[in-house]
Amino acid sequence: MNKKVQIAISACLLGEKVRYDAKILPAFDKNSVLKQLNIAEDEVEFISFCPEVGIGLGVPRAKIQVIRNKQQKIRVLGVENHTLDVTTELESYAQNFFKQHPDIFAYLVKSKSPSCGYASTPLFDDSEKHAQQISITSGLFVQTILKIKPQILVIDIKC
Repeated sequence: MNKKVQIAISACLLGEKVRYDAKILPAFDKNSVLKQLNIAEDEVEFISFCPEVGIGLGVPRAKIQVIRNKQQKIRVLGVENHTLDVTTELESYAQNFFKQHPDIFAYLVKSKSPSCGYASTPLFDDSEKHAQQISITSGLFVQTILKIKPQILVIDIKC
């Protein structure tokens, strides 16, 4: 028996109640992505993950955002409360997730997420009194995974 292809997928894309606002996303058509990858569904093992829940944030929870601070460092902070800093926790979660699942072929991630988005997440500059969006980046979980394994396939899912 052949080993199944492991694909990590953001839990919210599977309809799990993990989002910051406790809303459940509409059903996501995994088969369209698998077709693009030329992989049959029975050949895949989906591995569900949610970095924000994984680090202990509740559902619902305060919104977080990716910011570049005055020292030009990337941080993930609470939108309303900048003392909520989950940067280290998200990086550690990504490192541990990768160690636990080193054979993942691809990551299917939620667009615009401060932890999971891939080249779709707003980046804010926190050098002024009120953070302003200055660019688009990837969520910190994805940034960390790409530092570990730069060639890994990451697919940003809009929904």
